[in-house]
Amino acid sequence: MYELLKHTHSGLRWVVLILMLLALYYAFTAKSFEKRNKLVNLFSMVSLHTQLLLGLILYFISPRVTFNAGWMGNPSFRFYGMEHLAGMVIAVALVTLGYVKSKKGSNPEAIYKPIKTFYILGLILILLSIPWPFRANLGGAWF
Repeated sequence: MYELLKHTHSGLRWVVLILMLLALYYAFTAKSFEKRNKLVNLFSMVSLHTQLLLGLILYFISPRVTFNAGWMGNPSFRFYGMEHLAGMVIAVALVTLGYVKSKKGSNPEAIYKPIKTFYILGLILILLSIPWPFRANLGGAWF
């Protein structure tokens, strides 16, 4: 069960990243507000929340998260036990805030400004918090 959840969580990151980039692309290039833009914004937020739920389940069953003596001295335990979780929770909060603020806008500029601001900040935090394969000692994979 753990391996299935881990691979699902790892693979779904690509869906989240693509939807976030698509939402940002529409926010920067759209001249008017269209229903497809609203759906992309919504689906990117929903996929991010799904990732968070999968991640929280993994947080409690993963052997990579441990709080024994000296866990802060181990880069892998510190990353998965604190840095990854904190970065992702803050990113989800930022994206959610951007989506909620965009719903209150009355014209395209007022709708897309919070999407641009909060989705970019969320995307930066997500990219920094992902255990990429090139980050040493974290055991991340592309899928």
